[in-house]
Amino acid sequence: MSEVEQTLLSEMLQWYRLQRHDYLNHWQVIMGNLQLNHPAEALQYMRETVAESQEEQKIGHLAEPHLAAIMLGFLIRLSQEGITVTIDFPDEMKRKEFWQDHWQEEYVKRLYGYTKDCMEAFPRSPMSKDLQAEVYLFTEPGGLAFQFILSNEETILYDKMVTFV
Repeated sequence: MSEVEQTLLSEMLQWYRLQRHDYLNHWQVIMGNLQLNHPAEALQYMRETVAESQEEQKIGHLAEPHLAAIMLGFLIRLSQEGITVTIDFPDEMKRKEFWQDHWQEEYVKRLYGYTKDCMEAFPRSPMSKDLQAEVYLFTEPGGLAFQFILSNEETILYDKMVTFV
C-alpha cells in the first residue's frame, strides 16, 4: 500500500467517525423536536440534512475507488470549512469499464495533491462565509480532468483545473 493510500485509509476512518458523530447529533435534534411536539421543525430539519448529503451520495456512484475516496475526503474538508459544495461528472464515470481506459495508478498521488492545493488556496477568516465550491470531472481522450471553482455571491475567488492523460 502506497503512502497516499495509507493516508486515504486513515482519513476515511476519521471521516467515518466524524459522520457517525454528526449522524447521531441529527437524530437527537429530530427526537428533541418530536418530544417537544414540533413535527414541522423535525421534518424541516430532516429535509435540510438530506439535501446536504446528496453530493456525498453522488461520489458513491463513482466506480473508481481511489477517486471516490479522494473526492469524498475533499468534499468533507470543504464542508467542514462551511463551504457549500456541488459535484458534477458524466454518467459514464459510474461504469467500471470507463476507468479501464481513463485511470492510472499514478493519478492517485497527483489528484490527492491537487485537492490539498485547492484547500490551501483560500484564506480562512470570518469574512470568508457564504462560499460555494463547484467540482467538475471531465472526460479526456485516454484520461480525465478536474476543475475546482470557489466563489462567493459576487466573485470567483479561485479556479483551478488539472488534466490527467
